[in-house]
Amino acid sequence: MRNKRTITFKEDLCDLCGLCFHMCPVLELPLDESKAEIQRLIKGLESKYVLSKCNTCLSCNLYCPQNAKPYQLILERWNDIYKKRGAPPLYYFVCPTENGNIWQLLNLFLSNQERRWIYKWMYYTPKSEDTLFLIGSYTHLLPFIIGGSRLLEYFKPIDRIDQWEGGAYLYQGGYLDVVQRIAERTKLDFDEWGSQNVVVSLDALHYLFNDVHPKEMGVKHDQNFINFHQWLLDNINSGEIHLPNKLELTVTVHDNCYSKANGNVYWENPRRILEKCGCSILEMKHIKQDALCCGFGAGASWVKNISLPFDMISEGVKKFKEAEETGAMALVSYCSGCLYLMWATKELIKSKVDLFHIVEIVRMAMGEKLNYPKDHIKRAWDIIAIITYSLLLSTFKKNFYIKHLSYDESLSTYQPRKHPILKIIRYLFNLKLIRIVYSKLFQMIMPFMKSR
Repeated sequence: MRNKRTITFKEDLCDLCGLCFHMCPVLELPLDESKAEIQRLIKGLESKYVLSKCNTCLSCNLYCPQNAKPYQLILERWNDIYKKRGAPPLYYFVCPTENGNIWQLLNLFLSNQERRWIYKWMYYTPKSEDTLFLIGSYTHLLPFIIGGSRLLEYFKPIDRIDQWEGGAYLYQGGYLDVVQRIAERTKLDFDEWGSQNVVVSLDALHYLFNDVHPKEMGVKHDQNFINFHQWLLDNINSGEIHLPNKLELTVTVHDNCYSKANGNVYWENPRRILEKCGCSILEMKHIKQDALCCGFGAGASWVKNISLPFDMISEGVKKFKEAEETGAMALVSYCSGCLYLMWATKELIKSKVDLFHIVEIVRMAMGEKLNYPKDHIKRAWDIIAIITYSLLLSTFKKNFYIKHLSYDESLSTYQPRKHPILKIIRYLFNLKLIRIVYSKLFQMIMPFMKSR
């Protein structure tokens, strides 16, 4: 029997003050219009702004003086919309159980070393005595961030892309009924493995497993989920992880959307880690509870399938502009889900600010060598090619419903289809002139294509 899902928006606490959407760094609605919009959402009437413009950044929950959780109301309304019209065709891109997903397509471009890492992570069978490290579906796209590092010697790293990051990115877009099924499926995995200690690479995973699954999806896990950034800071402070190379970098910090999920729980540890590595932090205009999305969240409020990539990149541009305004040498993300799209944005707009994952900063401070920025630049154009190809294919497809949650070996990393058109697109992107022209063209048409 399926567990019952709990609606966590507190209508009885909401006093219709409108502060949630008035203070929103994306919407910034006038107070009267914000009040009207929250009433429309509660009544299930057509939304004028929120459902088509929300970036899923969770800030509204922090602005609500009554703790009514207005973001959860948005998610419920998006869930209603999904039931009626399905997901946009481009969303095949982020469904690991569907042909043409990003993990499958990227298989064509992985290096042999990346294949060895991923194969080891995907096909390790956990044992009850293991301390597991969930690599995460999006770190899978950038395995060189942590692959080969001494940091992995403390755990048994595993990579299960059909855990869907615990359902985190679908939850963020309001696919709540699907997320409940993912929570149930994920629990079966954990219980079968028997491992009690699980270190999770993303704040999103930590929040989903500890809060969303038990409190909203009716699925309680028995494992101890350890936030990787907390683990990292504790081991740096204890001297277990030695940082001999003080980097003397000025950096600015990208706070991901899920960093806001538990108030200030997730914001400070990454900043302390960066300081331990010798970095000086110059903060952007919008940080912590006011932080802007990397752009990925803009895909949740889709209006037209064709506009999705342009919506996402245009929101990411705002992040880079704020980062550049600080004068910092580098922008640091502590979320790999943000990083892959931010690198695509960086390449398309030719931002001069360096872009790192926080693990890369730690590794450099540890004295480990990185192939930076070459690995990232190559992967950014792999991703841009895949997005371009997926968008072309999606124009011939209809909206769909997510039915299959379990990974199919026919989609294996090691048995990809040929995809000749994708290979041609990627080959063309090896040419500098083509990359320049494509970037210029993308920037020119973005204002006309985006729906926001």
